[in-house]
Amino acid sequence: MKKILIPISILTFAVLTIISCKKDRIEPVEEPLNDYADVNDYMDTKKQAEQDFLIDGSSSDTITGNQGTKIVSLDSTCLVDASNNPIALPFYVHLVELYTPKDMIYWQMPTVASGNILETDGEIRIRATKNGQELSTNCPLTFWMPNSAPDSSMTIFTGADNGSFVDWTNTAIPFNIISYGYEGSTSNLGWINADIQIGSGSGNTLSFTSQTDILTNVGIFIYIPSSQTVMQVYNETSGLIPNGTSVKIIMMAIDGGGQLFSYTENRTVNSSANIDMSLTQTTDAALTAHLDGL
Repeated sequence: MKKILIPISILTFAVLTIISCKKDRIEPVEEPLNDYADVNDYMDTKKQAEQDFLIDGSSSDTITGNQGTKIVSLDSTCLVDASNNPIALPFYVHLVELYTPKDMIYWQMPTVASGNILETDGEIRIRATKNGQELSTNCPLTFWMPNSAPDSSMTIFTGADNGSFVDWTNTAIPFNIISYGYEGSTSNLGWINADIQIGSGSGNTLSFTSQTDILTNVGIFIYIPSSQTVMQVYNETSGLIPNGTSVKIIMMAIDGGGQLFSYTENRTVNSSANIDMSLTQTTDAALTAHLDGL
């Protein structure tokens, strides 16, 4: 039998053709994930403004905030500077009022203490300054928080800002229930919360992933309507949520061009779960309306 000799040129052409065909195959191209700017910049534009009150002795000592908070006893005789020296008039009092889930979300002030969710009837912050310097108090101040149906089980929680979020501590001091709502007393300026601890150290978690979005700069919140609890989700995994709790998930992001994106979902938490989600384009008006409706 004769051997069939294939010219080298033909063999080379065949090999190159095979290699070329392999190179011409279309490899799947992965779409880049959507990345976002720091959502804090947007949320800061939506926050309730801190209210400033000049105390110079020319009017009543009672201060009333835009949302009804009253500071009914705070004068210069109770205030000291950083060296513990008493101060004289005038000075400033600064007040923040957070009574809705929208305002708590925009301020990123979750109502969670030591991993346990709190039922809340509002958060306020009271500061005092003189010549731009923070003051402290050496005697109790009295404040009122408006509420048409106050709960006698509420106690005063105080908050310390650790730079990332506020740690809430239960003072175990009850409020006085008055016709206006809650009357409280504190010897510490700063964050104050009307709360009942309802978390028990057990429950389920929700984790968040996305095939379309990078979640690093996305604001993720969980709202519990039954207790007016606001949770903020850090590192894409929530804290403990009691079994059987109905929650509302709110996520928001903003891109480098200022376009808003959001994701919302209502669900009942009966077990720990991973939620694979995708943000969609929205508007400031639509997102604001959604938060107003929580």
